[in-house]
Amino acid sequence: MNSWYCVHTKRYKENWVTRQLMESCDEVYLPLLRQRRRVRRQLKWVIEPLFPSYLFARFPVGKRFKTVRYTPGVVSVVSTPEDGPIVVDETIITVLRERSCNGYVEIQPAPLFMGEELEVIAGLFQGLRALFQQELKAGERVAVLLDLLSSRVRVELPRAYVQQKSTVHSQQSAA
Repeated sequence: MNSWYCVHTKRYKENWVTRQLMESCDEVYLPLLRQRRRVRRQLKWVIEPLFPSYLFARFPVGKRFKTVRYTPGVVSVVSTPEDGPIVVDETIITVLRERSCNGYVEIQPAPLFMGEELEVIAGLFQGLRALFQQELKAGERVAVLLDLLSSRVRVELPRAYVQQKSTVHSQQSAA
């Protein structure tokens, strides 16, 4: 059984290199991430490589290393100067495949708790604080209480429009 190796590709060439390597490798695996992201002010599903510019390939290193290394779009096979190409443990590939659903890995947002303080990070109410009430429509939307006009008003927002208070502050301090 041949071993798995990590292949470094040119930026945005992962899919193309995957198709090229299918001819020379026993197996090629490009883990993909599917997530909701704001694109031109709209929430859309975006599919991109889980590890940008990297993919995994199973091949006999003694016979096909040069073929893989010099495939157009390949930058290198991840290696050490002393020992050559680094073997990727089969369990890593297995775990990645097990975590994928319909071929895509989806990262779920952290759970919210009743009464938790949130910050609205997008939309009409951006910058306001809110209190979480409940999740709606399979986690796509949330009901929150906003302090508006000296009273608390229940508002439904897309889940991606709110973020836990501690996450917001830690991201701002890191920037």
